[in-house]
Amino acid sequence: MYRYSVLRYIIILPAFWFLLSGCATKEKVSPISSEALKKLHPLPIYTPIPAPIYTVSFPYRPVRDIEARIVIPETFSASETAHVSSKHKGLFDRSSRLVVELPVFGKEAGFAFPLPGAKVISPYGKRRGRMHSGIDLKTCPNDTIVAAFAGVVRMSKRYGAYGNVIVIRHQSGFETVYSHNVKNLVKVGEHVSAGDPIALTGRTGRATTEHLHFEVRVNGQYFDPNWVIDFQNRTLKDNKLLFVKTGNSVKITVS
Repeated sequence: MYRYSVLRYIIILPAFWFLLSGCATKEKVSPISSEALKKLHPLPIYTPIPAPIYTVSFPYRPVRDIEARIVIPETFSASETAHVSSKHKGLFDRSSRLVVELPVFGKEAGFAFPLPGAKVISPYGKRRGRMHSGIDLKTCPNDTIVAAFAGVVRMSKRYGAYGNVIVIRHQSGFETVYSHNVKNLVKVGEHVSAGDPIALTGRTGRATTEHLHFEVRVNGQYFDPNWVIDFQNRTLKDNKLLFVKTGNSVKITVS
């Protein structure tokens, strides 16, 4: 009896140790080389996305030659340089109608998206019960704002809720507005071409973040910038704008 008990332990103990060591399930293999491992589990290859390229088309002839056909003075009155909403003297003197064909205007004056690479963070229209008179564009602080079209700087100063603001009058008859700038780079009376740097993005005035507040106006009256620019594709719209002055207001239609 004792002999059988001893024999049982002699058989069971080695088998138990064999299982604990994992030898029953572990297969001994030779180490895999790094080259073979790459073939078995290739590392993912991420193709870098090329940075977007923003092109700017410039006027086919000098800016001053284009401006000679439109009422854009070399100097502006005190009222024009002091206020964002300012009447355009002489614009509707000959006729109450003004037609702007954007493709033609773009070829003559050039076009550049005012803040290359920016995204829209606040659209035109009603916002929290108030009218938002432009479109807010954002990239990063101190980014370069450029002139959308060729023209003459009518206003460049700090102005209430707009903060540091620039207004450029274009030969088409309408104006573009750039505000909340941390720094203005151009002065009143300067001629600019499409794509010229004019300011740096900031949050001056009534602003909660660094961005560009962009407007388009005619005779001091703002209208929807989406009628002029495709903000998703950052291109000029293929539209014809009709401005009809009646009294102190201007009726605007797009086709």
